[in-house]
Amino acid sequence: MAHQFIQLEKIFKAFQNSRSSHEQERLFIDIVNHIQPKLFIKFKNYGMKNEDIEDLVQETLIRIYLALHTFDFSTGVPFEHYLNCIVRSMRNDFWRRKYIETDKHESIINDYVIDYKLNQSSKHIEDICMIKEKRELLASSLIVLSRFERSVAELLMSDYSPSEIAKQLGIKDKVVYNSIQRCKMKMKYYLLKRLY
Repeated sequence: MAHQFIQLEKIFKAFQNSRSSHEQERLFIDIVNHIQPKLFIKFKNYGMKNEDIEDLVQETLIRIYLALHTFDFSTGVPFEHYLNCIVRSMRNDFWRRKYIETDKHESIINDYVIDYKLNQSSKHIEDICMIKEKRELLASSLIVLSRFERSVAELLMSDYSPSEIAKQLGIKDKVVYNSIQRCKMKMKYYLLKRLY
């Protein structure tokens, strides 16, 4: 492995010393052919998906290409060390972005859940208010009814059936049905007059 890096470092130095762009291109292709499989394996060992690895390898190769022009080989620091630093940095940046992205997704989902629940509860409250207002309007319309009609209407609004109302009041079913019709007409007339 160390022999491969020494050979690779020679290619790096040749790249840096070359003045021909065609020669640099050929040397960089050699570098890519040496490094790319190793980078792929390194990133794979970090538990990343293949599509993410491809992106990371490309970004790493771009960083290497940019660093090759300025890296100082005379310091004695092997380029292998610099490569490992780049890979570590790319890995950390990747996981940082993933965690931020995951937090952002969870935050967006939570926002939508809260909005949905808020809309549901406000709709529920609105429905309750509308029902209450309608009941108050119906209750106010009872003043136009006779005492008998009012008792029939109140029982009907309490979810009694017409036959149950007849039994409750001790009258015939037909009288209850007629009374219901009179109640509907009187209450409708009162409510329309009040609303308009």
